[in-house]
Amino acid sequence: MKNSNSLPRKNSPKRMTVLRPLLLLSIALLTLSWTPNTNDFFSLYYQIINDNIKNERYEANIDLIQELKAKSGYQELDCYHKGKLLHKIGVSHYMLLQDDEAVTFYEEVAFNVWKDCPEVPISEMANTLYNLGVSYQYLNNWEPAKKYIDQSLQIIESLRDYPLLDLADKYYGIGNFYSLLNDYFRSQLYYSKALNIYEVLDDTESWRFILLNELIAMDINFKEFHKAKKSIEDALAIYDTYPNEIDPINLAKVYLNAGTTHLELKEYTNARLMANNALELLDELTEPFYYSIGLELVAMIQTEEGKLKEAENNMYRALNLRKALYLKGESQHAIAAAYENLCDILIRQGALARADQHLSHAFDMLLPHDDFDANHLPIIQTSRARDDEQLIRLMELKTKIFEAKYQNSQNVGFLDASLNVQHKIDSIVKRGLLSFQFQQSKLEFLEIRIAHYAKAIKDALRLYDLTNDVFYLNEAYEFSSKTKALVLQQELNRINALSTNTDKETVLEEQALREHMNGQQASLFEADEADKDSILQEYLIAQNRLDAFLQKVEQNQPEYYNQRYKFLKVPTLEETRQRIPKDLAVVEFFVAKDSIYSFWITKTQFFAKTAPFDDAVQDAIDTFVSQCNSPLQSISPAASQLLFEKTLQEGLQELNGNIDRLSIIPDGPLHTVSFEALSNGNNFVINDYAVSYAYAAALLNQENEMGQKPQWEYVGFGAEYSQQLNEKLKTSKRFFGDELLGQLTMSRQEIEDAAAIFKGVTFVNEEASLSNFFSHASKAKIIHLSLHGLVDFDDPYRSAVIFDDSEEVYLLSPQDLYKNRLNAELVLLSACHSASGKIYQGEGVQGMSKAFLLGGAQNILSSLWNATETSSLLLTNSFLKNIKTGEATDIALQKAKLNYLETATPSQQHPYYWANFIILGEVDSIYPKENSLYLWMGIGVLVLGFIFFLLFRNQMIFK
Repeated sequence: MKNSNSLPRKNSPKRMTVLRPLLLLSIALLTLSWTPNTNDFFSLYYQIINDNIKNERYEANIDLIQELKAKSGYQELDCYHKGKLLHKIGVSHYMLLQDDEAVTFYEEVAFNVWKDCPEVPISEMANTLYNLGVSYQYLNNWEPAKKYIDQSLQIIESLRDYPLLDLADKYYGIGNFYSLLNDYFRSQLYYSKALNIYEVLDDTESWRFILLNELIAMDINFKEFHKAKKSIEDALAIYDTYPNEIDPINLAKVYLNAGTTHLELKEYTNARLMANNALELLDELTEPFYYSIGLELVAMIQTEEGKLKEAENNMYRALNLRKALYLKGESQHAIAAAYENLCDILIRQGALARADQHLSHAFDMLLPHDDFDANHLPIIQTSRARDDEQLIRLMELKTKIFEAKYQNSQNVGFLDASLNVQHKIDSIVKRGLLSFQFQQSKLEFLEIRIAHYAKAIKDALRLYDLTNDVFYLNEAYEFSSKTKALVLQQELNRINALSTNTDKETVLEEQALREHMNGQQASLFEADEADKDSILQEYLIAQNRLDAFLQKVEQNQPEYYNQRYKFLKVPTLEETRQRIPKDLAVVEFFVAKDSIYSFWITKTQFFAKTAPFDDAVQDAIDTFVSQCNSPLQSISPAASQLLFEKTLQEGLQELNGNIDRLSIIPDGPLHTVSFEALSNGNNFVINDYAVSYAYAAALLNQENEMGQKPQWEYVGFGAEYSQQLNEKLKTSKRFFGDELLGQLTMSRQEIEDAAAIFKGVTFVNEEASLSNFFSHASKAKIIHLSLHGLVDFDDPYRSAVIFDDSEEVYLLSPQDLYKNRLNAELVLLSACHSASGKIYQGEGVQGMSKAFLLGGAQNILSSLWNATETSSLLLTNSFLKNIKTGEATDIALQKAKLNYLETATPSQQHPYYWANFIILGEVDSIYPKENSLYLWMGIGVLVLGFIFFLLFRNQMIFK
């Protein structure tokens, strides 16, 4: 169920949504900026038009402009004053919800009348561009909307005398704009800009209160309910301090959003309290829309408490209020939300026919001009929904209806129909994903949509169980694989498309723009509070410039566009089988709310397993990971074996043939687990299987497109660091957590021993600098970093590898790897926690390992936690020796770990000392098997010798 108030700017009946209040502010500014002119014609009619707007007589202005155009006085107006009149007519169309006409008038102002008009103040031009962007937004035409809004903001930010309060209002409006685009990342940035300004200005308590409510609504949309609670506390604290400054209607909105937040957290008592507080402030006659939201919230609480009839009655009351508003010309989206929630209540009651009827009404309201299929579902290719999230929710209700019909009839056709709806949802998600340019925006967008794929997998596997048709097993696997590393693959597409389909100047310009943006982001991390506002402004400008540049490249270079956005098709089963060796099984996990799904693929087999995911499994994960991270804790056999049973046991038992290698594609919390350290009751998994990890099946055994032949086989970097390292990191605000970083006394030995294997190049201590890394890393086949690492589990872009700290710049961040593309077939990150980072469902760990993959590396050896230098030295040295002999990366690591376990004392066999290292990437060899050439030459000599012997013997016989 969805409370309409969680999207208040979309559903407002007075259409005071997103940028509408700021548009009115722009109108006011234009009015105030006018000073009496000698032209009496203009003065007279400008006053009449303004009076009409003030008194909501918008139609009178539409009629008036037609009369004015026929008058000689209008024809004699200069470009500035003629444009001002036309601007007001645009405003009138806008307020009448005639956005097509508003766009026509605004563009006439901006591009025909004011374009070459020297009298036009630049601030007025900015306001007109802003209003034009708003109108395009309401036409669901987001690209020109964004273009005009960004152009407006660039002008405004360049004006030194632009009023701060007006600037804050603009930031607030643009934050709302990006919130509607589901761009959580950028929306937060603009809201922060607005909040920073409000906090330094006097008499802005009411604006801060309103902005906090927007943050609450946005956090609700992105399921960040605990963050929403913090903003609720801040908002109510403002009200407690300045009760007379807060309008009752705005207080009611906060109460409504607070009630929704508590409802989502299943805190029903608090939810009911907030709903009642809101209803006490609202009057059904004067504020029918927000009163209907209060009724809706009460109905939602009653639904969760099982009071379905009471909930239905309250929802009908809310629906009737919204219908009355709709008849007066207000938005239909709120009606769609009411039908949506009624449908949910009726499904729970078992009244499926009525539920289906209400759902059809919801679709009609949301998509009044769309085409529908036989099940009254929209044709996605031609769908023009403004709110894809609401569209997805309606689709999910359709799957619930189909499922309920199956339960009543046992007709599997209903389940098949439900699966078809899930394909439509997938198309909507993919469509939304293409609207973002930046990784973080995509990650936040996908994070809240993974649940849709969990439902699809469950439905497909149930159909497979019922029909034994392998088609549905393939469907389940495809839905799982569609979620794996989608953003990573799209970024790799973008990077490859840029380097192969554009000229060198375009590549260099993109790199420069991205480097500038990344530099501003890094400065923002380290800035003092006094400097944050100006740096944030520069960061946003840099973002917009890069965004505009990439859009221009897409428009002007079709080859780049086609590769950049080519459909990321999940590899077919046969394609995956062709990529993997015959002794390896790929195990792809999908962790749903209550289930762990695993898909097993070998050269000859394909099957799926399902295990429950409950509190006991989550506790086992937490326990096992915690114990692996500390040699002082004994590994719990119960926790280890439970994880083995729920993830691997059944699948391993079903495998045929000589499978002794596993390529694991983890998901969710399983990213923190070292699978080779799990116990099967007798041995560690590593005793029986070589284990590697991958982000997605599509990334297994890809062709290595090395840009140039490596100059060095091996380049290693190692540093002991100075005694002041921790203090430097704290000063630069790049230190996370309580763990202090010690000196790496064995770093030199680790890389020098490794370099001896390959006759490589080493950089130690002062030479292990970031500048040397940039100079040499792109020319190496193997890169070895025996260095410390930093992990930020909240912001992946703040993670870093620490080079020698004697230079001023010594942190390698994910953004830095955009500067110099790597050609390495193997990167060893001995840095602590280099395999860790923020985990996004489906997408995986966002940290340094992924950054190196994006940077061009093929395989990454990284660490889940910080083990001892001694064990790291032994393992990496043994691993590289095995690599040199031609072993595949996973087998090389398995042999290194088994060798360590054979020689280590019992106290040193704890997983802490050896299970931290994991191999991520390919499952092939970097070097050919050592001496294989000589072996074949020897065999050839023997064969030739045998042939000559036979010939000689035959010759002797014939004599």
